[in-house]
Amino acid sequence: MSSSLRTWMVASVAAVSIVGSGTVSSDAVAAAGCRGNACDGRNPHTTRCDQDARNLGNPIRGEGGPAVRLRVSSRCSAAWVLIEKGDHAWKGRIDIRGGNSYHVNATPSRPAYSLMVGTSHAYRACKQDLSDGAWSCGGWH
Repeated sequence: MSSSLRTWMVASVAAVSIVGSGTVSSDAVAAAGCRGNACDGRNPHTTRCDQDARNLGNPIRGEGGPAVRLRVSSRCSAAWVLIEKGDHAWKGRIDIRGGNSYHVNATPSRPAYSLMVGTSHAYRACKQDLSDGAWSCGGWH
């Protein structure tokens, strides 16, 4: 057997071994969706991070209207805000300290949620007051 054929065969067997040992089922990929900072700016529903979500802290009520709740997924290590049903004028957001904010408007038909941030960031939930446009925010996590 020629050395180039032998080299090609060894490389082929190695590649098959690596690919075979690194195969991840589509269920596992779908279940994970994203984790930590890889969740920044992603949708909690399409990534399935909302499936194990819980509320963190007290809801932010501001001057009335729908409450804004901070939601966290331990499986995804990510957080987002959920605003209860209400008029489109009501707004919520999740802030990353020194970084992006992701906004969400209420909808009259169902609760609405912002995009996510990884929980390794310092983050907080906020709600905009309609009378003066000021933001009422919870503590940093």
